[in-house]
Amino acid sequence: MTKILNNHVLAADVGGTNTRMAIVTGNGEILTLIKRPTHCKDGQDEMITFLVSFAREVIEKSNLPEEKICGMGIGFPGPLNAETGTIFNPPNLNGWDNVPLKDILGKELKVPVAIENDANAAALGEWWKGAGSGTSSLFCITLGTGVGGGMVLGGKVWHGASSIAGEIGHTTIIRDGIECTCGNTGCLEIYACSGGILKRVNDALLKEGDNGKFQPLTDLKEIGQMLIQGNEVVLKVIKETGVILGIAIANLANLLNPEMVVLFGGVTNLGTSLIGPLREEVKRRAFKKATESLRIELSQLGDNSGIFGAAKNILSQL
Repeated sequence: MTKILNNHVLAADVGGTNTRMAIVTGNGEILTLIKRPTHCKDGQDEMITFLVSFAREVIEKSNLPEEKICGMGIGFPGPLNAETGTIFNPPNLNGWDNVPLKDILGKELKVPVAIENDANAAALGEWWKGAGSGTSSLFCITLGTGVGGGMVLGGKVWHGASSIAGEIGHTTIIRDGIECTCGNTGCLEIYACSGGILKRVNDALLKEGDNGKFQPLTDLKEIGQMLIQGNEVVLKVIKETGVILGIAIANLANLLNPEMVVLFGGVTNLGTSLIGPLREEVKRRAFKKATESLRIELSQLGDNSGIFGAAKNILSQL
């Protein structure tokens, strides 16, 4: 244990929009953290080159000798096999098909590498250093470019029989609903991810407004401003999104009965207009016994959840 506490690891959180990478100590202190746009549309080879060069940049800027870096943990969009570190066609990344990312990064950086689904990494981070500290069972839902989920039981990520447990974003919420990037229809992700919310808000505004003067909203901050201004059309869509998320969490509560659900990601910044209807729908739909001990909390770590989880994952394997 003393050896681990005295060492440092690289920790990376690869998102659909940005990649964050840091040097983290054995007891969970972030020393150096840098954010870069994710090269998710560039294809497999270009993105691997980006990750390797980014890792070397972070090490260089930390002013630590390379021998002090004892491993690298990375949270990456699933589906993936955490044991082998193989990536299987993430819906929001181009050109990834059975890519042995763990082996590739380990060979390039010459350190042990541990890869985890990004939502699992966020869940592990919240359990280690965030809202879920001290809980026995925690489910984390990531709400950003995509919608992911991860569960921690007794301090360990629950992977399931084939390493894809937790993919709540690709559970069907609306039969024959909108087509999702995964090929299914009616997935939670297509309704609750940032892009899905933007599309539904813009469609609703276009329907209600003057087509010739309509300027589509481009990000969640603009939606937030319209909520502050009291726009009823936008408010209706965000409340509907809260209800949809509430249905998913009610299903989760009845099925898995976790002690805590942690909500993480940029979509949560939409505030009480989203979270209020979400809580009401969970209470309305789930069994009372499933919710009487359930806590639904926002992330305490914010954008650093995945960093802490990736670090904890590799530290536990050293």
